[in-house]
Amino acid sequence: ENNEEIEFSPSMLTEMAGELHNALEQASEPSTKEQKSALRKKRRQLKELEAHRDKLQEYNNHLDNLQDRNSYSKTDKEATFMRMKEDAMRNGQTKPGYNLQIATENQFIIDYSLFPNPTDTLTMIPFLKSFADRYGQLAHTVVADSGYGSEENYHFMSENGMEAYVKYNYFHMEQRPRFKPNPFKAENFFYNEEQDYCVCPMGQKMQRVGTRHTKTESGYVVEYARYRAVRCEGCPLRCLCFKAKGNRTIELNHRLRIYKQKARELLCSEEGLKHRGQRCIEPEAVFGQIKYNMNYKRFRHFGKDKVLMDFSFLAIAFNIKKMCTKMNKEGINWLIKHLYGLITDHLSYREQNNRDYLLNIAA
Repeated sequence: ENNEEIEFSPSMLTEMAGELHNALEQASEPSTKEQKSALRKKRRQLKELEAHRDKLQEYNNHLDNLQDRNSYSKTDKEATFMRMKEDAMRNGQTKPGYNLQIATENQFIIDYSLFPNPTDTLTMIPFLKSFADRYGQLAHTVVADSGYGSEENYHFMSENGMEAYVKYNYFHMEQRPRFKPNPFKAENFFYNEEQDYCVCPMGQKMQRVGTRHTKTESGYVVEYARYRAVRCEGCPLRCLCFKAKGNRTIELNHRLRIYKQKARELLCSEEGLKHRGQRCIEPEAVFGQIKYNMNYKRFRHFGKDKVLMDFSFLAIAFNIKKMCTKMNKEGINWLIKHLYGLITDHLSYREQNNRDYLLNIAA
């Protein structure tokens, strides 16, 4: 017996329905009551087959609109249902929208882009690439909060020679004066890099027993090294260490550990403290002015292209307004000095082609 499942497509069902329809038309006129009943049954089955075909086609159209997303709006098929920061009903309801990413320098919007994915982690690399498309090269210095701190993002910035002042999760917790790391967490175990083994809080060596690989949504491969204790039976700290049966097995991501260490050194340096303090008044202040001073809290159009056009006009107006404000405060000399700086940077860029851009990213 052949138990393989056959995956039907709308074209296959259309062909089958056409053959059945032709067969019914060429059949002789029924004469008996049983033949008439059988003919009605076949016609009913043909209608059900056509209904299944239409439903399957509709389902395939939904999948084409979804692509890699989990939802989309019927009125704006490029928008994705997300949880918004402004939740008037306070019930966590989702609304169709876009994930807006902006990059600023001196509170001027220098780049922006829209993404259908609500997760900031997955938007950083394509946003940095869009910046390169706009300015002809990647940014040299990137400052972002912990929502962007992932191994994939750190790897991309390291491979492209960027200074990544990007926080990771638990970075703020580590900076607290009373912070004490949990000694029973796998990432806090002592690790001997030369001989590739870990030491548990009880002092027992945990030898490497294998490697596990996973893939992110974008296809990036993450590698986890697995270590297992030899004998956990009778350990006085077992009740605090783990609750599973047998010996404890842990998984460590060594690449992410190295990236976090580099990020911690940069963030805690004198330059890092400066960037961390500046970031709070850079993109967040821009969003605050846009939302609350200009009351721009929702897009006025449907479709990604129109929404992007909508925000483009706002970004132009915002930068002009910011420039006029600076001119009123500092006089016309500020504009002359700024234009002179732009011309100098442009000439040096053409000569050396290595201008450094500072990105403060926020969503």
